[in-house]
Amino acid sequence: MDFRFTQDQQDLIDAAKAVFDGENTVERMRRIAAGEAVDSLWPKFAELGLLGIMAPESAGGLAQPLVVMAGIAEAAGYAGLPEPLIEQAGITIPAMIEASQDVKNIVTGKTKVAVQSNLRPFIHAEQTIDFFLCGYDLIPKEEVTLTPVSSIDPLRQLNKLPACGKQSGWENGAILTAAKLIGLSCRMLDMSVEYAKDREQFGKPIGSFQAVKHHLANLHTQIEFTRPIVHLAAIKGGMAVHNAKIAAIDTAMLAAETAIQIHGGMGYTFEVDLPLFMKRTWALCGEWGDRNYHMKKLEAYVLDSQTEFGPDITFMEDF
Repeated sequence: MDFRFTQDQQDLIDAAKAVFDGENTVERMRRIAAGEAVDSLWPKFAELGLLGIMAPESAGGLAQPLVVMAGIAEAAGYAGLPEPLIEQAGITIPAMIEASQDVKNIVTGKTKVAVQSNLRPFIHAEQTIDFFLCGYDLIPKEEVTLTPVSSIDPLRQLNKLPACGKQSGWENGAILTAAKLIGLSCRMLDMSVEYAKDREQFGKPIGSFQAVKHHLANLHTQIEFTRPIVHLAAIKGGMAVHNAKIAAIDTAMLAAETAIQIHGGMGYTFEVDLPLFMKRTWALCGEWGDRNYHMKKLEAYVLDSQTEFGPDITFMEDF
């Protein structure tokens, strides 16, 4: 299976990454965490067409597949983007299309819709949501009771959604959350590498010590092995989605643990930037199904199914 993006697709991902990195700086994130007001990036997202990545061309979108959206979600994770762009573009719009709902106003940024699901019981940025989608039903926000809850992530203000009883958008949600975890893992790796270059002990940068090199190399290797698992899930769906979320959670937790080891006690403080990304990682590990949920789904499939498994089958046949 060919996991490579076309040149146009890669250019789109690179352009989105440049916007995320350039607009959502660490300084902006710190201001949000401190409760200060910042300019919304939503108008820029709409202007650049990022809200319509998966929308059909008839609605003003780019009609890109989910695997391209996963590449953009990874870029959003790397930047620590607090706005729910990925949710709107990659989860809400496909769910709305499946429910035969018009998505033009979402593409232009005029309307924001959040998908209700028991696998995502909490919603971010609810004050800007106009409607909630429960199955095929579009519900005005005034008819939905939200309960404020505290979050480990200082950049997101969460509210608990009432039970919907439907699982709309769960595949896209799990895949794109896994992709964001890959981006967060890459960011924590890069931060750890830079810190290891600057931090000195015994008169040398700690990055010159073999043990530190091994930790960073192991993390880099695991990230590179996990990314194609997420892309496979975006292409094939089904049981591969559960495998992708588990792999992404394991990689992200390893990234957080490695970053803490490299940074030492400083890693727990806001004197360095690591907590902004580490806490987002911990929060996303449970979104759209935690490790236990997806592991149980895989366990049931493996034990109850007659499907054959193996490296010669996983990437060649339906899985």
